[in-house]
Amino acid sequence: MLSRSPLRLFSRSFGGRVQPLKATKPIKARPVTSAAPAPSASSGSHHQGHHQHGNNQHQRWRFGRYAAVPLVVATGAVMTLRSRAKAEEPTSGGLSGISGVPASALVRAYLVYTLCGFPTLIDISPKLLDVCTKSPIPGVKQVTEVIIRRTFFDQFVAGEDIPECIRSVNELGARGIGGVLNYSAEAEHDDGKHGDSHRAAEDANYQESYHAIEALGRHEASLPPAAQGSASYAIKLSGLIDIDILERASNTLVRMRPLAGDKSLTDAPYPGVPQVCDAVVIAPSDTTSSRAMIPSVSGAIEPTGILASDPDVSDSDLAELKVFWEKMRRLSDLAADSNVRLMIDAEYAATQPAMDALTQLLSMEYNRPRPGKPYHGPIIFGTYQSYLRRAPHLLDSALKHAEENGYALGIKIVRGAYFVKERKRWLKDGRTGADPIWPDKPATDAAYNQSVSKIVSTLQRQLSGPRPDLALSVVFATHNPESVAHVTEELKRAGLAEPSAETEYTGRLRLRDDVRGKLFVAQLFGMRDDITDGVVQTFDSGAVPVALKYIAYGKLDEVLPFLARRAIENKAVMAGEGGASVERKRVSDELWRRLVNA
Repeated sequence: MLSRSPLRLFSRSFGGRVQPLKATKPIKARPVTSAAPAPSASSGSHHQGHHQHGNNQHQRWRFGRYAAVPLVVATGAVMTLRSRAKAEEPTSGGLSGISGVPASALVRAYLVYTLCGFPTLIDISPKLLDVCTKSPIPGVKQVTEVIIRRTFFDQFVAGEDIPECIRSVNELGARGIGGVLNYSAEAEHDDGKHGDSHRAAEDANYQESYHAIEALGRHEASLPPAAQGSASYAIKLSGLIDIDILERASNTLVRMRPLAGDKSLTDAPYPGVPQVCDAVVIAPSDTTSSRAMIPSVSGAIEPTGILASDPDVSDSDLAELKVFWEKMRRLSDLAADSNVRLMIDAEYAATQPAMDALTQLLSMEYNRPRPGKPYHGPIIFGTYQSYLRRAPHLLDSALKHAEENGYALGIKIVRGAYFVKERKRWLKDGRTGADPIWPDKPATDAAYNQSVSKIVSTLQRQLSGPRPDLALSVVFATHNPESVAHVTEELKRAGLAEPSAETEYTGRLRLRDDVRGKLFVAQLFGMRDDITDGVVQTFDSGAVPVALKYIAYGKLDEVLPFLARRAIENKAVMAGEGGASVERKRVSDELWRRLVNA
């Protein structure tokens, strides 16, 4: 009988805080006794505290419980119509990672993924959020925040502060998954100004990043030596410096690079690849000497996409870049001392020349053994966007530069999320030549898979060479199961992963000892858990996980711009094949399994 058990199953789960989409009974994780206290900017997690303070609050929760029933009934009706669901095979990874998830979290996930399947709704979501959170009508802001917290925030954000995220890292670690923390409060520069409020936000972002790396370092040190090696922090550079400065610096770099004389580098499609001359702009010793070393170049550079009207870097920009460079070196010093990988996020093509140059300069300093310091492999990881036409040029250039200059390359390879805005901007500005994006998704997929093959074969060669300690490390970030399968096949072909006596009966692959801690496969927190669980099931890497989750965190009001931007960036992905529909099917399959077995 299904008449009462479904409602009993769901209503029982709505009595408390809606939990993240994770197992309810994970293997007991090692407590972090030395975790950093919450920074002063954090007010604590008011959404996860006590829910029974007085009758009024109790009544609100009673209302919340019954208010969820229509959603539950509607969801159940949709699933009931799908009578064949029980017979269908689950998506890659099976149900093992989802079978212990609370029903409330499954219902929330189903609702969120359903909403993500409507591109029009995603398009208007930033404006809608802005209107609702700034409404003068009493209660509108509070209701909006409750709705967002109970849905998108709890689905895609791990917590409000570092201690909450460390708990998430522990919970993921108990399931054989590593974590990449990312403070997702964003400094906005869309008004073209850079005043005191923006500088204060940038300073706060820097302080938060510093404290997060410290906390990750303490957590890493608390693990057994064999389990260390996956702690990572992702950083968005435009949160630390005015994005307009990065764009002006990039314009200057693109104009300068043809004068460097290496035609093999300047032939790369826009936005090009880093060159030696970049340091005078990105890491200036002082404004006067740097200005004297920058050649006087201006005007349009065809067909690179630079217009005559695109501004160059100014003296005040150089002063800001000097401060920025010093900040990044302090963060890199801390990351190296803490054995925490620092992953530099990619952004818009117009800012990538400056970001690429910064990444290369930091890599040259921190991705090699330092006198008197322990060395665990590359600390600085650059992000390589496969949807850019320059992708194969950039990867080849980076691999060559690392080998010629004696450092280990850190790679995070992604498809890319800015393609809609990139193409629109190119057309709107009237830039010459083809836009920087591949013409379609199959071309991007091909570029990604070609990069996978190149990286794995290079890793195999470097590990067999005279300096295996300088072999590259890589994070394959993807929500595409075909790409994960391609990574697996390439590892097997290169002899870097193979069945062993311990794994022959389970079908798992054992990574070679010298590969462990050098290769990871990552997905976003709250998305494609089936792929993440599949990676855990596929690879036996010892105590160091192969699977990673990119973990966003921040207070609700701080991460609203991140949530809106993430929705826009991933609209085509979430609405298309392998996006929200796959997530929704996976969740509904599990809900259906519970309904018929209740």
